Amino acid sequence: MFPQRGLISVEIQKHHSLSQLLSGFPVQNILGTFSRQVSSVAFDSRKADEMSLFVAIHGTRQDGNQFIRNAVSRGAVAFITEEPLEHLHGLGLVSSRVTAICVDDARHALSWVSARFYNHPSHRLKLVGITGTNGKTTLTYLLEALFREHGETTGVIGTINYRYGSHVFPAPVTTPESLDLNHMLDEMAREKVKRCFLEVSSHALALKRVHEMKFDIGVFTNLSRDHLDFHGTMENYRDAKLDLFRKNDVARRVVNIDDPIGRSLMKEFPADTLSTGIDGSAEIRAENLKLTENGSRFLLKTPSGDLDLQTPLLGRHNVYNLLSAAATGLLQGLSLSDIDRGLRSIRNIPGRFERLEMGQDFVVAVDYAHTGDALENALKAARTVTRNRLIAVFGCGGDRDRGKRKDMGRIGTDLADYAVITSDNPRSENPQSIINEILQGIGPDKKQGIDFDVYVQRREAIERAIGAARPGDMVLIAGKGHEDYQILNTGTIHFDDREVVLECLKKEMKR
Repeated sequence: MFPQRGLISVEIQKHHSLSQLLSGFPVQNILGTFSRQVSSVAFDSRKADEMSLFVAIHGTRQDGNQFIRNAVSRGAVAFITEEPLEHLHGLGLVSSRVTAICVDDARHALSWVSARFYNHPSHRLKLVGITGTNGKTTLTYLLEALFREHGETTGVIGTINYRYGSHVFPAPVTTPESLDLNHMLDEMAREKVKRCFLEVSSHALALKRVHEMKFDIGVFTNLSRDHLDFHGTMENYRDAKLDLFRKNDVARRVVNIDDPIGRSLMKEFPADTLSTGIDGSAEIRAENLKLTENGSRFLLKTPSGDLDLQTPLLGRHNVYNLLSAAATGLLQGLSLSDIDRGLRSIRNIPGRFERLEMGQDFVVAVDYAHTGDALENALKAARTVTRNRLIAVFGCGGDRDRGKRKDMGRIGTDLADYAVITSDNPRSENPQSIINEILQGIGPDKKQGIDFDVYVQRREAIERAIGAARPGDMVLIAGKGHEDYQILNTGTIHFDDREVVLECLKKEMKR
């Protein structure tokens, strides 16, 4: 079974010596011997055991150095830390016969050790890393469909879940810690999985979770504002995304050059890079694009020939995803007929403009859009299937980038005929305070009670939107998509937009 993030140590496969695991890695100081045998690695002290190597990393909430003593008490024979060893006299290292290793960067050390402990699993399959603000999850599903139709078993590690073959595991984070990630790839390689499609988040890149891995292809989708609560500035966020290509072993690249960051990336890495786009002169591009309520149709232009492609996926943003999927497929040896068959096979993506039907005379869809750019894309796509009014439900998450709240308020009320503003995952923040910041972005021409309303409770907001819908309307519920929970200041509760929608529709149909 795949590991949960940080909560299990590596399963015993064989013994490694510390010298094997750390050969070539810069070490500042060592107390003890490198000849010790290690049978497991852990970065959570609760999962350290006999013959473990414990790596003390600085987490977002806790400092692993505080748990070195606990790891040693559980049987760890060595640990890696960024703390100067002279600061650790109180641990009784000599009497415990534990090897202590001081490094400049414990996170890099964890990725280095993890790759070697598992015999470099990213070298034993074709790994595709996908980064960008939007489209990562959709692209993994498209690529999975392409190669499934081609008869291959593939693996996916991303936002919705981790899966390969018939195995599906919950995804506590988009990109797992390097130890867990190498564990998963090793499991896939042992099961003869040939390819894995990995969503690479900006957090993972900043925290070096994919260091020391080999990518057959790296894909860049786009860049817009997100995660500034973590990165601080757009420049830091951009650089984190670009680190997939700048600081990792990426053999080939697929880059959306309609995005300005994509264009600069193309100039930085002109060799072994395939460009995609709609507006420019990309090598893989869409021409004669037609967006309808039934999906998208366009001529796919490629160096290998042209393809008249039709798909039920809605919106211009999904055309970009289809182009990236086609480019990646071509680089990995698929023919145009393989790509045509694979892309036509996919009907929807969980929580990505996912339609919900109970015989009603209006359209309802849930979407994961939780940034200004994503909300704009989703609403523009929704407009193409709307014969009457477009109704939107949206909010913003708490303890996250506050700067996007006003933007989302403006976008949501400008592009929808009627908006219901509500809670997303408020976390530790007061939901009403978040909503108040969203309201600051709404133009003075918009009137509460006519153009928008506020319902703090998300269930009530969904009920209001569906209750207000009339024949030919479109209701888009944005922000949570596939998520089946809501994070409140009192804890996490079960909450699935899709379940609530179906309950509301059932009630409406009985009236």
